[in-house]
Amino acid sequence: MLYVGPVPRDVHESNEMPESIDPALPIDDAHPDHAGVGLPYWPAYHSISPRSRSAYLSWLAGGRSAPDACIGYVFLYFYGLERRVLLDAVHDPVARVDVRWIYTEVLRLLRVYGGNSSFHSYASEFQHCLELLLTTQSPNPPASPPDPATTDKYPTPFALALGLGVFARDGLPVPAEWAHSWALLNPEIYPRTPAARCPEEFRRLFATRYAREHGNGLVIDPVRPRLSVEYRPASSDLDTTLLELSVPDVVTEPVATRALAQLVAQCTTLLDAYSRLIGRQPEARNTLAAVALLPAELLDHDAEALRPLRDLVQRTLGPSVGPVVVESAELIAVWPSRVPGKFAKADAVSLAQLLERLGLGVEPDVRMGGPVLSGGPAVLFRATDELPTTPSHEYTAATTLLHLAAVVSAADDDVSEIERAHLIEHLESALHLSAGERLRLTAHLALLLASDTKLTGLKKRLTALSRQQRDHVADFLTMVAAIDGHISPAEVKTLRKIYTLLELDPESVYAKLHVSAAGPPPATAPVTIETGDGRPTGFLIPRPESAPAGQIVLDRALVEQKLAETAAVSALLADIFVDEPEEPAAPAPAGVVLVAGLDPAHSAFARRIADRPEWTRQEIEQLCAEMGLMLEGALDAVNEAALDAADELLVEGEDDVFLINDYARGGLLV
Repeated sequence: MLYVGPVPRDVHESNEMPESIDPALPIDDAHPDHAGVGLPYWPAYHSISPRSRSAYLSWLAGGRSAPDACIGYVFLYFYGLERRVLLDAVHDPVARVDVRWIYTEVLRLLRVYGGNSSFHSYASEFQHCLELLLTTQSPNPPASPPDPATTDKYPTPFALALGLGVFARDGLPVPAEWAHSWALLNPEIYPRTPAARCPEEFRRLFATRYAREHGNGLVIDPVRPRLSVEYRPASSDLDTTLLELSVPDVVTEPVATRALAQLVAQCTTLLDAYSRLIGRQPEARNTLAAVALLPAELLDHDAEALRPLRDLVQRTLGPSVGPVVVESAELIAVWPSRVPGKFAKADAVSLAQLLERLGLGVEPDVRMGGPVLSGGPAVLFRATDELPTTPSHEYTAATTLLHLAAVVSAADDDVSEIERAHLIEHLESALHLSAGERLRLTAHLALLLASDTKLTGLKKRLTALSRQQRDHVADFLTMVAAIDGHISPAEVKTLRKIYTLLELDPESVYAKLHVSAAGPPPATAPVTIETGDGRPTGFLIPRPESAPAGQIVLDRALVEQKLAETAAVSALLADIFVDEPEEPAAPAPAGVVLVAGLDPAHSAFARRIADRPEWTRQEIEQLCAEMGLMLEGALDAVNEAALDAADELLVEGEDDVFLINDYARGGLLV
């Protein structure tokens, strides 16, 4: 890898042919200048001193690897490598074969002398040029893309542009690994914080979603300008070179860039909640709370963090398909609450989301309007269909009717299977619920029947019904009471309570029951039963069959007919559950400038604490007391708002000193 031969005398006073070793020139082996004291900025073999030539030849003979060698000698050798590639290889096939060996040599020199910033700069740029040339000569795409974690985005890495150009040139789909590198190093795509904070989770999610949307990969339109690179050589004898290659420059190809940008936005949004938790609590990465925030594609069902929940499900639900009653305390015990000893609404939402990803549902579910788990029973069930996570008006009406009906059914402490089946069947058919809503409704009934179901909490909504609507509800509940063919005194007593709740006369319960119990309407003309022949049969007319003491026997056909009217009752109830428009938020007090995501009180708190770079716990507790706020709640509120605005906590610290994050302050208090 050397140029050796006579150099014309007319170039000795110039920097032409600096790399050529002229054997006729003298060397001073007795006094080699290993330190390069006499070397000019741009050395040339024919113009340096005999002492310097001796030191240079000694370095070459020693394997070109002495770590303490003068960098000027390394550059002198490097000039020859540049000439071979940029001049000779353009026209000489033999020189083109040398390009691969020169590439290997440049990588070696960078390992030994890359610590010198000047040499690192020139050699790295030359390396990129060599990669361009080698890739266009190769019949196969590059083995692997540049790693976004260790590669600068600006300027666009040559290796990335090369690889994508080869895929486009050959009409090959871009593999997921390359697409991931492309998305993060694309100068027109700006990933949000989750991509950097959770790189491994982002990579796995991106690969999964990329395969789902693009199969084997995007195929890039090759109709683009050819890839080129401008290289300014270290040798003063060579001019700046523009290398134009046979592959297209597709890094910013618009169609593919839009597809990648959408995928990056989708993945970062799905990882947003997980990223925020990791940002606040890095130690929480492998906890149950963190696992619950991961997208479904990243959930490892065998993860150690899930073991307590898996054991609970296996112990309580087992292979059962139907809903199973468990103790709420057991579910709460496996969850790492944000506030020790307190299972908050946010915890309940996260638990419900995690169970959903495991193919399970829970009742009560706060997302469907249920209370936060505290004590008493809960219900686990397998989600064979997609479960709703927000209640429709029809579902809300069904649960209200179910609540009332469960109170009536359980009044005699004996809820038969036929009662359960008819309750669900008629509500499902009347309200046209989805499969997921029907599944959840069955679990909700199991919870109601396992709980000490009360009538409290329903009066406000039921009193919004008109008199006619309340009559329809009363008729329906009367039929529910009679679903098993008998009405007990306890059920009558409960019906009287509900009639009172509906602002109906409780005494009318008996009239409605007797109407239902009456047989077919009386005939208005004689009806022939059988033609008689006048002879006695010997049989007596049987006495009317009486109901057991304290019970009323109802006509089953009439009960079924009334139950068919459930649709009308449900429609009426659904009307009153339509959400009323939200009232406009109260204006901020005079002098308080609202902060995005915060109410007036917390906006004022955020601006007060941002006035100083540091607070003691005592000072911030006193401030909260003055403003009527709870310390922990106030800090959580302003930090959540700061994470939304700047992906950083505004207030940091947990012991005696709290620090205000300047970056978060600038992003939040705009």
